[in-house]
Amino acid sequence: MDYLTSILIEYGLVGIIIAAFSEAVFLPMPMEVIAIPVYLASPDKAIFYVAVLIIVSLIGSVTGYHLIQFLSKSFKHKFMEKEKVQKVKDLYDKNAFLTLITSAFTPVPYEVYVLSAGIFEINFKTFLFATVVSRILRHLPQAILIRLYGDAILSNLKTYTFVAALIVFIVLVSFKYLQNKIFNYSNR
Repeated sequence: MDYLTSILIEYGLVGIIIAAFSEAVFLPMPMEVIAIPVYLASPDKAIFYVAVLIIVSLIGSVTGYHLIQFLSKSFKHKFMEKEKVQKVKDLYDKNAFLTLITSAFTPVPYEVYVLSAGIFEINFKTFLFATVVSRILRHLPQAILIRLYGDAILSNLKTYTFVAALIVFIVLVSFKYLQNKIFNYSNR
């Protein structure tokens, strides 16, 4: 895996494209392993790189969603561990949008969320929107911090990324809560 990582980093933007597409379908490696060194090599291009990463990750996510939806008719548990699938399904049953958003914060590999969404046939529009938001929450803060501070931020990147993403997550959950309260109040 180290050899693959070093090749992807060496290819820069092309490496990000390959990894971003693959992460959503079959690559159980966090994107940060590839993206952060590439951002650091060209901090002035970090925002552009993260935009490409998000777009390609969305394309990979859609591919994974539809592919597993097609294959899962007869092979549901062939590609994923049953206990992880059940854990994610329980989260989906409560709220598909928030479950997909949590993929930005959990150690569960991202492809488990993508493939589970296809298996459990989550509403496609919800899937698309949540995928974009989760990828933005996970990757944009890193690119912004590297763009602003370069190598100096590296030692604290994980903490700052988590805090920034958590703040956005709390705002989104609050918005969703208020939206539900207002919608329920207006339907009385």
